[in-house]
Amino acid sequence: MVRFSLRALLANKVRLLLTVASVTVGVAFVAGTFVLSDTMVKAFDELYAGLTSGTDVVVRSESAYDADVTTTGGQVRPLDDDLVARVRAVPGVEVAEGSVFGFALIIDRKGEPIQPGGAPTFGTSIAEDRRLSGAGSIREGRAPEGPHEVVVDARTAAKAGFRVGDDVDVVLQDGRRTFRLVGIVGFGETDSLLGATMAGFDLGTAQRMLGKPGVVDEIDVRALGGVSAETLRDRIAEALPDGVEAVTGDQAADEGTAAVEDALGVFTTVLLVFAGVSLLVGTFVIWNTFTVLVAQRRREVALLRAVGATQRQVLGGVLFEATVVGVVAGAAGLAAGVGLAAGIRSLLGLVGVDVPTTSAAVEPRTVLAAFAVGLGVTAAAALLPAWAAARVAPMEALRESGPADRTAGRVRHVAGWTILGVGAAMLAAVSVTADRRWWTALAALTTFAGLVVVGPMLARGMSRLVGSGRSTAWRIAARNIARNSRRAAATALALAIGLAVVTAVAVAASSLEDSVSEAVSGGNRADLVLEPAGAGMGISSSVAALLRSRDDVRDVVELREWGAEVGGEEHLITALDTAGLDRVIDLGIESGSLDDLRPGRMLVSTAAADDLDVGTGDAVVVTFPETGRRVMRVAGTFDQGSLINASYVITMPDYDANVTSRLDGAILLRTVSGLDPDRAKERIEAAVADYPNVTVNTPADLTRRAQDSVNQLLGIVTALLLLAVVIAVLGVVNTLVLSVTERSRELGLLRAVGATKRQVRAIVRRESVLMSLLGALCGVVLGTAVGVALARALAEEGITTVSVPVLTLAAYVVVAIVVGVLAAVGPARRASGVDVLRAVSSE
Repeated sequence: MVRFSLRALLANKVRLLLTVASVTVGVAFVAGTFVLSDTMVKAFDELYAGLTSGTDVVVRSESAYDADVTTTGGQVRPLDDDLVARVRAVPGVEVAEGSVFGFALIIDRKGEPIQPGGAPTFGTSIAEDRRLSGAGSIREGRAPEGPHEVVVDARTAAKAGFRVGDDVDVVLQDGRRTFRLVGIVGFGETDSLLGATMAGFDLGTAQRMLGKPGVVDEIDVRALGGVSAETLRDRIAEALPDGVEAVTGDQAADEGTAAVEDALGVFTTVLLVFAGVSLLVGTFVIWNTFTVLVAQRRREVALLRAVGATQRQVLGGVLFEATVVGVVAGAAGLAAGVGLAAGIRSLLGLVGVDVPTTSAAVEPRTVLAAFAVGLGVTAAAALLPAWAAARVAPMEALRESGPADRTAGRVRHVAGWTILGVGAAMLAAVSVTADRRWWTALAALTTFAGLVVVGPMLARGMSRLVGSGRSTAWRIAARNIARNSRRAAATALALAIGLAVVTAVAVAASSLEDSVSEAVSGGNRADLVLEPAGAGMGISSSVAALLRSRDDVRDVVELREWGAEVGGEEHLITALDTAGLDRVIDLGIESGSLDDLRPGRMLVSTAAADDLDVGTGDAVVVTFPETGRRVMRVAGTFDQGSLINASYVITMPDYDANVTSRLDGAILLRTVSGLDPDRAKERIEAAVADYPNVTVNTPADLTRRAQDSVNQLLGIVTALLLLAVVIAVLGVVNTLVLSVTERSRELGLLRAVGATKRQVRAIVRRESVLMSLLGALCGVVLGTAVGVALARALAEEGITTVSVPVLTLAAYVVVAIVVGVLAAVGPARRASGVDVLRAVSSE
């Protein structure tokens, strides 16, 4: 049976290649995701270990909770300078130095901010004892020693063309300064930290420039020879006040690696979701392939049964073929995954994200996952066809041909439409009620399950509709679809999966675009909004002071954001100036009053208030990473915070009392009445020319930028989902190739009675178009319903309007038809080349 299965598998190499390719793409996505994630974690592990290799103990404030570094930048409460001397006096300490870090934006020779890929732009102090810097080294020049000297990272120096001795402009928290470049810094073999720019100063200068006079963010300690890091840590811990902790350098490195791993978690999950979609499509393709193969080889299998093969042997033979396909696909997918990870990593480098260099990490988990996915998908897809093959009776060998595709029974008919109806009702229900994400996912899966069951009925319905026309080629193609409705439905649904996801994303993206436009036109009252360019750390607070001094500006409202824990979960807390707030934005106050927003009080969005079960006047506990628990009263609730992405609003004094950073996330301003908006924008741009990372936006600019961001995201998602569509196209090709092989005698008879090669090719193309059209219609309809429900489920994320991009969805259908035509090119050519005499001769 093994030899028989191998011969059957290798009998058609094109079919084998298409089947393997259908699984390989999905496996490559899974393997590539794990390889990329593991490689980046390994690289940062090596980097952090290198940077902390000269530090035995790190002293720092304890965070009030395990804060997300993406919302707090890793900032903890600064320590008093006096603590450095206390730590230095602990027995076993050889060196103890304080260090600080903060915002510092380097300007290139052209006056443009150096902000590759929107990476962080930070300033830091450079240790006097170079051993504390570990793998961080001065590659050229020397360390800074005075208030006018700076060092920069090697990547920034190369990008801007800086040389030692040049003047370098740096935008700091309190304004722009000019320094003399005295050194260039590297980090082992890496030129920067994940593409971030770094401006380094001596400690005293760093404290003044970064707004931290008299304090340090942490104390780095090196032990005397013979004293272990753990022993020194315990000694230092005994000398520290409450709220301050000591950890070893290895612990600090591990925490840094863990933070990177957590940050990569969402990235990894997203890629695995796309891989799952591709594998689901591949499952349909393989199931369809093995179903057709079993149908074509019924007489062959019956003969095996007649000469003594048992059901178990036949079942094992088909599953052995699937196992071979799975192993080959797993191996090919693993190899392709390593290449895919390298490609994504190179792409990250092109956009400015400098990943530390290291060899590709192919962990045992990745190898196991690749082969498990390859084998699992093929075995699951081939199980039912294999069971059908095992049930073939020996008497089938006496039949001239295999039985035609069976029609669905009454039970399947009722069950299918019932499941589809339940799924559709669930989608309708979650579209009416907001914030039902898991119910939306369940409704989508239920609806798709119903489509799978009723798919053959839909295929026959389409064939009857098309078969009533006058075109002979269309009628023959429609009859072929009806005759093998299960096969046609499976092929169509493979395409429908990818299109459904693309359509759902398109509807959600269109809804987000319209919601942004509505928020800008409805809630915004500001004439101009200033924002930091890219994904920088913020705007220097000196910009707001500059604007307040101008005669053509009426109101200036600063906005800052920081992470804090509310109700046991971390959220972004938004701080706003209360003076002039109602003149630059309409928050849509539902209860309470904006006038009641003062220190010790906060505004809460209606959705957040429902989650916390609080109302105006109730107490809410807010835990800040630096200062801990603070009890605040609800001054009111609001429902129009999407413009500034706010759920919790506090006053600027409360923010300053609990957060060290003084950077603005945005500045909203109103100009004096009568000033033309475009003229006002020109004036303000000229006024903030010394701050090139600040962009000045009119309401129209805000709308356009938000829509461009949404379109860019949609483009990335669509590109990733194209892999699933490619697999579906391979499925269409595979189905047509198998169909042509199965119907070689029928095609020969058509040629014998006068059909031309062109007419035969037209029949095959029309079959492909019908399957593609069925898949497109099912995918677009299902995707639209899911997209509407998804938009409603994301109401808390700012989607307030549901919009269906009709033209875009129509384009998807047209593209699907074109794909059907292209997929049929090879099979149609093969069909028209059937040998007439051989095809019509009896076996």
